[in-house]
Amino acid sequence: MIRLNGFEVYVPAKQSINYQLVNPHLLYDQIPSSQAEIPTFPAVRTNRAIFDYWEEPQAGSFLPEMHYEHFEGGELIREGFFLLTEASLETGYKGAFTDRLGLFFGDYQNLSLQEIDFGNLPLETPVLPEMLDVDGITKICCFPTIINESFYGSNGPAASYAGRINDYLQTVPETEGEYVDSPVVPMFFVGWVLERIGQITGTKITGSFLTHPVWSKLILANLREVENGQITVKNHLPPFSITGLILELRKIANLKFDFNSVEKTLKIDFWEDCLAAPTQVDWSNKATFGENKTPENNTRIQLSMIVDGNDAIAKDKPALLQDYISQEVPGSRNGIAKLDMRFSTMLTDPETGLAICKQEGQSSQFAQDAKPWGPRLLFWHGVSDLFPRALPTLGTISLFPASLAATCWKETIALRKRSFYLKKEFIITETDIAKLDFGNKCHVDGVDYIIAQLNVGVPVKGTAQALLIGGI
Repeated sequence: MIRLNGFEVYVPAKQSINYQLVNPHLLYDQIPSSQAEIPTFPAVRTNRAIFDYWEEPQAGSFLPEMHYEHFEGGELIREGFFLLTEASLETGYKGAFTDRLGLFFGDYQNLSLQEIDFGNLPLETPVLPEMLDVDGITKICCFPTIINESFYGSNGPAASYAGRINDYLQTVPETEGEYVDSPVVPMFFVGWVLERIGQITGTKITGSFLTHPVWSKLILANLREVENGQITVKNHLPPFSITGLILELRKIANLKFDFNSVEKTLKIDFWEDCLAAPTQVDWSNKATFGENKTPENNTRIQLSMIVDGNDAIAKDKPALLQDYISQEVPGSRNGIAKLDMRFSTMLTDPETGLAICKQEGQSSQFAQDAKPWGPRLLFWHGVSDLFPRALPTLGTISLFPASLAATCWKETIALRKRSFYLKKEFIITETDIAKLDFGNKCHVDGVDYIIAQLNVGVPVKGTAQALLIGGI
């Protein structure tokens, strides 16, 4: 049974919907969508009413997206949207299925964060290390002290600049302090920015990434000075689109996205947790005889950070910022799958333990309005050892490529070393399709797999063709 906007559409009994269901968790530079081959709906009376007689010239041009639901055997097989593309009294209604991920964030989908109005915030007097939301709990931004002797370039002495952004003086050891004359640069918490994106776009973003004891302290480092007592949020954000932001965060923490375009929700979790979890699904008794096995030729992973070329300290990629490349494996399959990360981080000054960079900041003083700065991440530590600190390491997690490989990419790297592909057919039911979760591993005849793609017709009349990734 197919429903459009809650109304059952008449479909001839022999027709089925062919789905190409794609695992959305395996690509890091895009969010793939599943596809469906929708049959032409005949122009019978009930269908004509559902489509509001759009085939008639007098009906005008308004053509809304329609909420699509496919039920079979009491199970919800697929939910998304139906787009009408052609209507005729003789041939019926033709259209296409979409999960609308390309427009999940609506008109804001492809706008730069620096073009979106996130609002203005008054700069508190005196400035405190953290700015909290109205609930008194949610952290909006922070003001960490960062060493940057080049913020004002050669004009630093004229500005009586001491070489630190958000310079801080501890007045009572470990309890009280105040900011002293220096560039004031707010750095926003990633979690708060994602929450504001949800509010602005009418979506809801949740997940373990936002509540994790370490990743919840992730901030967006920048070099834009506040000068007029008002913090314009967008000025301190990287020039990514919303989609670009979440994809770049995904590369750093190896994240897993679960979109629901109908409910407009996005759940952000960790892909490594899925790979490490016990296998709960067994399709061994559903497998048909025979399969086609092919190797994975790119068995190594390279994590590469694009550093800020304007930072004299980072531009030549010191050891901590150098690319990580996983070890070779026995045999001839040693191709490298490279992942370019547009977020980088800062190094730590060995004398003070503060984050450090060396580049001109963005300020109206000394004609520095257009000075660029690259997107970087740090972890907020709060005030400790005399200063409000944001550093590239917190707990067991560091933002350097080799450290990310050991903490956030360990299972993925191990899988890549031993993975292969298997094309195999299964005899499954509508319930199996409805319960399909691409984040879960699937066991077949002694081997655990990830389902990369499943092609199946519903109602199920034959076998389903699956592309599996083995070696889990």
